[in-house]
Amino acid sequence: MTRIRIDKHLTGRDIYITGHCRNNKEARAEPILICEAVTALAQTAACNVYDSEDKGEADIIDITLKSGQAVISYITDNDTLNAVVDGICRGFFMLAENYPEYIEYIER
Repeated sequence: MTRIRIDKHLTGRDIYITGHCRNNKEARAEPILICEAVTALAQTAACNVYDSEDKGEADIIDITLKSGQAVISYITDNDTLNAVVDGICRGFFMLAENYPEYIEYIER
């Protein structure tokens, strides 16, 4: 089970992702593909935050991307960055909505 928690603030976002969609007993492709989709979305969010930091539009609190764990935390007053990240988070929500057996999604 993958758990995704999004904390929205006026000045940024905190995204926490833990776990894997696949357990060792399953050999089906579906959970692997869903896990890869979560990974691609997380990497896209991180890339956007890095790009905004390079432009001086955001300050990174933490970006950690490793197997079974991702943290993307930043502060900004850039509404465009928050809108882009919110769009990516919509992708997480849609995956959780369609595959609740693999993903738990919480937004605060």
